[in-house]
Amino acid sequence: MISIDHIAVWSDNLYRTTADLSRATGLGSADGGYFPGLGLGQKLLSLGGHVYLEVESIVDHRMIAERAPMALELERQTANGDCFAGLCLRSDDLDEVAEFARHRGITPTADIAGGKVRMVPAQGSAPSVHAPDFRNAWLLGKPNLYHVPDLANHSSLLAPQPGTGDVRGTGLTAIELGGTEAELKDWLGDVVAPADLGVDIAYNGGPDGLYAVTFGTTDGPRTLRLNPITPRS
Repeated sequence: MISIDHIAVWSDNLYRTTADLSRATGLGSADGGYFPGLGLGQKLLSLGGHVYLEVESIVDHRMIAERAPMALELERQTANGDCFAGLCLRSDDLDEVAEFARHRGITPTADIAGGKVRMVPAQGSAPSVHAPDFRNAWLLGKPNLYHVPDLANHSSLLAPQPGTGDVRGTGLTAIELGGTEAELKDWLGDVVAPADLGVDIAYNGGPDGLYAVTFGTTDGPRTLRLNPITPRS
């Protein structure tokens, strides 16, 4: 079964953006760890229903000083503020990931440069097999697909750090995408229909990317609207 797993937000300041999102929504945040090979740190805000926001920024100053590719990309994408970087789907069936990869003409991968270091080591598992990688999905304004066989240790279940927010998410309900439904269907192929992703999808006909997310909370519905990623030409 395929559904939405998480939504990546790129920022030039991990802590500022996380605090801003918590203030705007009331949601608490957890520390998601970091990727040594990419210089990225993460904070996570659960939207409920095993969906979460993944806030990322460069936390390794050497990556900035050395003008590493990821640091340059983050700088480019966040020049006009925080942005929705990636819409990430999941499947509990590895065959579905393989089918999607075949449709996209690629090979699934579990490689993430340098791996990931989690602040709560027992949470999560080894890097998920996924397709395509972010360069060939997010940077095109398109979703990618991860193999998540077990939700028992899902990142959305990490307890928020005390004092970061008392509101709890009750589930993602709607998203706004650029492009058209026909274009998303073409991207996804036969692996899943957009209507079967479990949320209402509005298409604004603009450049590809994610523009807004709406979700329920214990304090009523919330909508977050950020810049979409600037698709790579």
